[in-house]
Amino acid sequence: MSRGLVLLIVATAAASAQAADSACYSALVDANRALSRTVETACLSLFTADVFAKYNANPNCSVMFANPYDVAACDPIIANISLCAVKAVKLLKADNTFDDAAFKATTLQNKCSADPKFIAAYPKCKNSTMKYLNVSRLFLCLMNAVY
Repeated sequence: MSRGLVLLIVATAAASAQAADSACYSALVDANRALSRTVETACLSLFTADVFAKYNANPNCSVMFANPYDVAACDPIIANISLCAVKAVKLLKADNTFDDAAFKATTLQNKCSADPKFIAAYPKCKNSTMKYLNVSRLFLCLMNAVY
């Protein structure tokens, strides 16, 4: 079960990696892969059949293919996995909010701080994905914007 979501995350990065021509895009792809490996190890117990049955039963929950992705219906289903993921990669502040500074400086190693596409997309991507800390969708949004 866990491999399904992790493969989905990795597939997203791999499908887009063919055009990795900017330092920012490469940093996003690399960080997404690292996140996938960390989440698979740290959050394995949360990848239950029940969670995936509910998530996969809704056609608007595909991270890659749903258009539009149904945040209200889908993100709560995987909220515990998302919270675990953000904690595991040390991007959760003490007040349980996403740590933007750590994400940009540590996760992306400041490789996107001067990228105009990233700068323009970041607020929109963050606002559309971080209510339930869906860091996978954050990466997807940013990779699509920077590509």
